[in-house]
Amino acid sequence: MPLDFAILKFINVTIANPALDFLFGYIGNFRLWALPIAIIIFLLLWKGGPRGRWLVLLSVITVLVVDGSIHYIWKRLFARLRPCHAEPAITWLRLFQGCGGKYGLPSSHAANLFSQAVIIGAFYKSSRYYMYPLAILISLSRVYLGVHYPSDILAGAFYGAMIGILILYIAKVAAAEKIILEYSFLNKPDSLPQFNIDKPK
Repeated sequence: MPLDFAILKFINVTIANPALDFLFGYIGNFRLWALPIAIIIFLLLWKGGPRGRWLVLLSVITVLVVDGSIHYIWKRLFARLRPCHAEPAITWLRLFQGCGGKYGLPSSHAANLFSQAVIIGAFYKSSRYYMYPLAILISLSRVYLGVHYPSDILAGAFYGAMIGILILYIAKVAAAEKIILEYSFLNKPDSLPQFNIDKPK
């Protein structure tokens, strides 16, 4: 905890300046990402072919799993207050855009960002060069904005990445075993990233 507080104070207070206020305030506002994300999904469904549609399907499943498990299980289990809800209050904390829910461990934002980085990076390898830096930057914004401890972010990032890997693995096994029904774009398992999964003997 002392290290958590020290890093939080460094990011939230020590390095704070108007330029970072604007940058992190902008990228940390997920309402501003809604339209670009909707456009990307539309283009993937329309022009992405089987690979693009697989990506959208697995991305949606991953978000549902990550959000659902964090909200209904992990945050309630750990019950760790966000810094902006801390008791006693952190007097030096700078808060920008409201505090959000009561609990913050693990960060669902970080988990979603890193799970999507894993999923998208598996389908379009070149995207890794900007998806992971973007995930790191937006996750850091949550600390800068005072709504998460650094350990919330680390836990969320790790959890999200593991869920992303698990979803990809399950999808690949299901396709290889023909568990997935052969309808529409689902009849092309070769559109999935290759994991060299051997069929059980």
